[in-house]
Amino acid sequence: MVSSIYGYGLGYLSLCFASAQLLHTAVAFSNNNNNNAITRSRNNAPRPHATCMGMKPPVADADLLPEIRDEILEREGELTAWEDSVEILSDLFDEDDAAEIYLADAFRWKAWASASDMMRKYQRPVLPEASKISEGIAWLKEGPLGMSDDQIRNNIQQYPGIYLREPNVFYKKVMGAAPRKYRDDEVLKQLIGDDPNILQVTFNCDGEGCQSECGSCWVTYENRLPTLPNF
Repeated sequence: MVSSIYGYGLGYLSLCFASAQLLHTAVAFSNNNNNNAITRSRNNAPRPHATCMGMKPPVADADLLPEIRDEILEREGELTAWEDSVEILSDLFDEDDAAEIYLADAFRWKAWASASDMMRKYQRPVLPEASKISEGIAWLKEGPLGMSDDQIRNNIQQYPGIYLREPNVFYKKVMGAAPRKYRDDEVLKQLIGDDPNILQVTFNCDGEGCQSECGSCWVTYENRLPTLPNF
């Protein structure tokens, strides 16, 4: 009887040991996979401000252009303003249809054309003004940011809605909303060089209460800013 109990005891201990070993192996395998997944995720994650030089717009976007042109023609009776705006951008973009695609994106025509028939009534595309686009590009080159053609092209590719729609107005709003230590042309130029999207940070809830514009607010954005010298 004692022998049997002793045998059962050894068997139970062996089973527990084997289970523990199996659990340890499973946890190690799981942790290894998780670490690999994290590493792969970090390695494959797009850099937030990686250069877009040479980047081409998706071919699918070009398929939207005929319908966009037809709609503008139906609404306005002519395409002169649209074509003049495209012509101005053609100096920056050599690829077929690229200038027109970024223009359509900036002025909400791409969103309109991509929407279902039912949802199009909620879209509010507007017609660009060639003179304002020309003035905006000239300001980017000759104003306080002093951008090169490559920088302007890169920023339009990433954020057409900012850099094709009066960037000088956005800049003025950023200057007015930014904390005092960032209200300097050279400082903002440095920040924009790192993150062109900063031109849409036009709110500051500090001291004024939340305005429900967290994605465009300096209170939240400042936490993501790089460390700058002299601050």
